[in-house]
Amino acid sequence: MDALHLPVPQRRELLQLIHSLPQEERLSVFAAKRLALLADPGGRIIRMLQYRNLGWTGMGKLLAVVTPTYLSASTYGAIGFGRKELTPRLVTDFAALLGIDVRELAALTGVYLREVPLPPAAEAVDAAALLWEARRLSAAQARHVAELARSLRGDSRGYFINLPGP
Repeated sequence: MDALHLPVPQRRELLQLIHSLPQEERLSVFAAKRLALLADPGGRIIRMLQYRNLGWTGMGKLLAVVTPTYLSASTYGAIGFGRKELTPRLVTDFAALLGIDVRELAALTGVYLREVPLPPAAEAVDAAALLWEARRLSAAQARHVAELARSLRGDSRGYFINLPGP
């Protein structure tokens, strides 16, 4: 969250730091949340976000910052369990955070897009890259990166919802 409020050059610096950190031996095998998410498109998308170390609350917070969508944590669970329908807006927002072309994700989920949305904001693109690369870090390494992001940010004004972007 702190990284997304940094200027682009500093977000790139964090990404370079993540790339430079050595991969440490994992003490346990990663397993997505042990929830019986459905194998439908919503369940697969939620699982993809879990592989980026996001729980339902993290999904809600991050999507609220980098996209126009603000949903409760339990709504992401409902999506994963097939109790909430995927809409074009949700597919667009999930695609941005996953770093996937929205047309490809729409085709994979069977959601019809009336029109191709604008490209995601730079913050969303960087969030996707940071999430993907940070998934391989140890907890100590992730804390180090987060502390650096907070120190680079240098303020405690909180988080802006729906960061501006194209």
